[in-house]
Amino acid sequence: MRIQPHDILVPEADPFRHDLLDRKESVEVLTHLVRAFEGPCVLAIDAAWGNGKTTFLKIWHQYLVNAEFPVVQFNAWETDFAGDPFLALCTELTDELEAYANLADKIASTRKCAKKIMRRALPGLVRALTYGILDLDSVLEGEIDKAVASIAEDSFTEYKSAKDSITEFRSSLQDIASAVSQPPKNLPLIVMIDELDRCRPSYAVELLEIAKHFFAVNGIVFVLAVNRSELLHSIKTLYGTKFDARGYLRRFIDLDFRLPDPDRKSFIDAAFTQIQIDHYFNRTKDPEAHYDAQGMRDLLSAAFSDPNLSLRQVGQALHRFGLVFASLKSEAPSHAFMAAIIMIFRVVDEDLYYRFCDGKVGDADAVDTLIRKLGEAALPYGGMREDFEATLVLGAIELSKSKLRSVEDSALITRYQQTILAGAVDGSAQDQHGRHAKAVVEKVGIYSKDRRYRIGIGFKPTVERIELLSAALIDESSLESR
Repeated sequence: MRIQPHDILVPEADPFRHDLLDRKESVEVLTHLVRAFEGPCVLAIDAAWGNGKTTFLKIWHQYLVNAEFPVVQFNAWETDFAGDPFLALCTELTDELEAYANLADKIASTRKCAKKIMRRALPGLVRALTYGILDLDSVLEGEIDKAVASIAEDSFTEYKSAKDSITEFRSSLQDIASAVSQPPKNLPLIVMIDELDRCRPSYAVELLEIAKHFFAVNGIVFVLAVNRSELLHSIKTLYGTKFDARGYLRRFIDLDFRLPDPDRKSFIDAAFTQIQIDHYFNRTKDPEAHYDAQGMRDLLSAAFSDPNLSLRQVGQALHRFGLVFASLKSEAPSHAFMAAIIMIFRVVDEDLYYRFCDGKVGDADAVDTLIRKLGEAALPYGGMREDFEATLVLGAIELSKSKLRSVEDSALITRYQQTILAGAVDGSAQDQHGRHAKAVVEKVGIYSKDRRYRIGIGFKPTVERIELLSAALIDESSLESR
């Protein structure tokens, strides 16, 4: 089984065949827009981290290619190591355009102009600071004056040469854009830049500035896949917290487009299919596994519908979940529903999860935090939430390394018992809370009296599985059969 989720396959004949996020309408709208652009343009595709920007660009790229747009892809994150965004962008752009016929001379000219910029567009101050006057005590005052005057003159000449080189570079780039955008369609060259918000702040901001100042020519449309809030943070990191990052960013982005919120249920259903977790339930000898399986799916689907969790977080969590069950011994109890609770806990608040596992956080604090972060919509009052809370109460007892030894020591159960004793106050919401408190207390009592509880409910072994620390994950028979 793969640790990382598979990259989406985008068939050439049907780019939307494996689209799990229903992006077709957005692709068609944006294609119509860029088809009409004449002058230089920077378009930002904005979405939260892990919400499918890269997948969207892959689908849109193939759609544009099918519509005969000239398209270049540039992954900023993969070039962050280079240190020089101008060199990286120019190299990637010209390398991809080599596939077009009759561009060899124009590409060679553009690369030649780029080299001039690399040589000349250096701040004069750098030269002044490294002019070679290392021992000021041995230099006469008059000689210093002459040196500074010479540097100033050199800097003026250097600036003019750099400016001329930039003009020459943009003119050469314009020739390329005109060459790939031929009648009758006259389609602009689309340059897609992905993963900008994952780069070092200095690299991300410099790449943005370079794209606008050096590459802004007629017939070229830059498409930036960004998380706007992260990009604003990068700008503030570079220029200071009081800097007007939002106003600064508006200077570089001509048009922005916010990706619609994805259909999370379709994504989660597809992820379950991809991790092939049903293979475990077909071979397990645990008689309760199939009952747990449906509860597990329902709970994970409900909790991971929270829009505050990125699709990348959800995808990674489900693949880890699938890895655990793909490796689990067939005779081991599944504890599938409990595993779902633990995985949700781990994803929603990883720091709190580890503290809970170390016995440093109680059941009441854990439940309060998780319900608050997940929201009532994800876990409304009802059987699923009752089981969720009861499991955490008994899990806290099983993991406890100090005073929490029984149900009577549980902070959550103590609170709920007080709620029950107080009785229902006016209002249906209060009545509902009282019924929920009673149901959780009853379920904890039932589970704790079960004969299997003498050795715990299996919370600790399930944590060990999720953390990949359990010997139960070595299914020797299944390995031999492979």
